[in-house]
Amino acid sequence: MSAARILLVEDDPDDVFLLQKVLERAPIDVELTVVGHGQAALDILNSHSSIHGEDVPALVLLDLNMPVMDGHEFIQIVRQHPVFYSLPIIVLTTSSDNAVVRRAYKEGASAVITKVDSLEGMSEIVNAIADFWFHTARPFNTH
Repeated sequence: MSAARILLVEDDPDDVFLLQKVLERAPIDVELTVVGHGQAALDILNSHSSIHGEDVPALVLLDLNMPVMDGHEFIQIVRQHPVFYSLPIIVLTTSSDNAVVRRAYKEGASAVITKVDSLEGMSEIVNAIADFWFHTARPFNTH
């Protein structure tokens, strides 16, 4: 099986470092691309849409509060995209506000998960995400 392609959209260097370390230990082989805001993530996705889905990320891990384009706007645009509308988007947030969670789901998030700041805690979360999205769930292929 080829590496699981994951697009991490996160502007906090500490969170990026933590997630990179966790993904290095994940029970699957991961090819990780990291960008700092939603527009950069859209640029990557749009560059892949012209090559018929080759090298398209299989999953997006998305922060909500970022400069340039936040996670909310990113989700809304992706859900309207003719190719990427079904791309799994996992929101990772520090917010415990139910309104934030509801809004993310209403916009089209596949899941909303609260970030933790420990390597062990994030490892459990990422391992559960990897197991579900890469072993249990059946992806919708638009190509």
